Amino acid sequence: MSHIHRIQWFDQQVRQAAYPNSQLLAEQFEISRRQAQRDIEYLAESLRAPLRYVAKQRGYIYEDNSFVLPHLYITDEEQRVLKYLAYRYSHYDYEDARTIRKIGGLLERFTDQPLTDKELRLPVFEVNAHRLQMMEMLEQAILARRVVHVLYRDGQDSPQELYLCPRQLSRRVEEDYLVATVEGDGRSEYFSLSGIRQLTLTGRVFAAGEDGPAAPAEQARLLKPFTARIRMKEAPRESSWGGYRLRAAAEDVYEVDFYDTSAFIAQLLHAEWSALLSPKWLKEKLRSSCEAVVRRLDEQENDQ
Repeated sequence: MSHIHRIQWFDQQVRQAAYPNSQLLAEQFEISRRQAQRDIEYLAESLRAPLRYVAKQRGYIYEDNSFVLPHLYITDEEQRVLKYLAYRYSHYDYEDARTIRKIGGLLERFTDQPLTDKELRLPVFEVNAHRLQMMEMLEQAILARRVVHVLYRDGQDSPQELYLCPRQLSRRVEEDYLVATVEGDGRSEYFSLSGIRQLTLTGRVFAAGEDGPAAPAEQARLLKPFTARIRMKEAPRESSWGGYRLRAAAEDVYEVDFYDTSAFIAQLLHAEWSALLSPKWLKEKLRSSCEAVVRRLDEQENDQ
C-alpha cells in the first residue's frame, strides 16, 4: 500500500473522530511505528494539516475541520520518475549537497511542495527509461533476494554471462552501481549499471550471511550449460554475440552455450540470425513465445 493511501486513510479516521495514532496506522498497513510516525509528520508539516494530539484519547484530531487534503494522486509512471529522481538527489555530493539530499528525501515521500530557497537551483539529471526500468527490477530482486542473470561488459572486455546476488544500489561520482556477489562467491563487488547489457530475474533465491549474500549449497555447484546451434546470415565480427560466446561448428553454423533459457530467448528475439538448428525443445519454446505474443495482439484487435 502506498504512502498516499495511508495518508488518505489516516485523514478519514481523524474526520470520523476515531483518534488515530501511529500504532493504529502501523497495524492497519503492517508497517513500522517509525514509518507510521513519518507519515503523520508528513501530513502535519508538508501538507499543513492542523493536527493536534489529544493525550486523553491517545490520538489526533483536526483543530480546523475545514482542512481538506490536497490532490495527492499521481500515476504509476510519475511515481517511478519521482523515485528515480529521489535516488539521484539523495546521492548528490557536490554544491549545496546537504540541501539537495534533503530534497531527495522529500521526493521519496512523493511531495510536490515548492522550494522556499529562491536561490537554490536543482541539478538536472537525465531520466533514462532503460536505466529506470533496470533499477526498478533490481530493487525487486534486492527485496525478494532473487538471483539475477546479467550480460555484463566492463570497459573494453567482452560481455560476460553472470548470476548475481544483488545487495544494494549505490552511486559514485557520475555512475550508478549495483553492489552484488557472483552466485556462490561471498565477496561483494561493484557492477556499473551502464555495463549491464541485459537483465533477467531468475526463480532462485539466495540466503544472507554475515559477510553478505551467499548462494545456498545446492545452488553453488557449477551449472551445466545448454548448447544451441545457430546458422548466421554472415560471419560475426567478434566472438561475442550480444554477450554469448560463439564457436564455429561449420561454414556458417555456430554453437552457443547458455544457462538461462528466458534470457537466451530474449537474445534470439532481437539479434540477427537465419536459422535455429537445435535443440528442438528451444525451437518449440521460441515458437510458443512468439505465438503467444501474436495471439494476444490478435485478441486485442478483436476487442477493439
